[in-house]
Amino acid sequence: MIIGVGTDILNQERVEALYTKYKKKFPSKILSSEELNYFNKLKHKSKVNFLCSSFCAKEAFVKALGTGFRSLYLSQITYSKNEIGAPSLKYVKRNNFKIHLSISNTDRYTQSFIVLEK
Repeated sequence: MIIGVGTDILNQERVEALYTKYKKKFPSKILSSEELNYFNKLKHKSKVNFLCSSFCAKEAFVKALGTGFRSLYLSQITYSKNEIGAPSLKYVKRNNFKIHLSISNTDRYTQSFIVLEK
């Protein structure tokens, strides 16, 4: 049974500008500790792409929950990819649903789509 659907799209230039302006402070606000470990090993362009994918997926997730960012923090949600590149999200507080995630990146935009299934 589908319990929620969420989508988000963002302009990568905005994220790159924030990262350039705030340096390490920006990723530490939006990434989980697991994501930060991975992020710190990436090159600049890959870092921006990762920030975009992570934030966009998390935004779609809270839209699917129907709560927005009330009562949860970005660092409680972890974006990752498996060995074949399929994206996934883990949320530390809820395990009573399955998260289906799709992300698309172009040279200018990142879009994510989430379906929550019980």
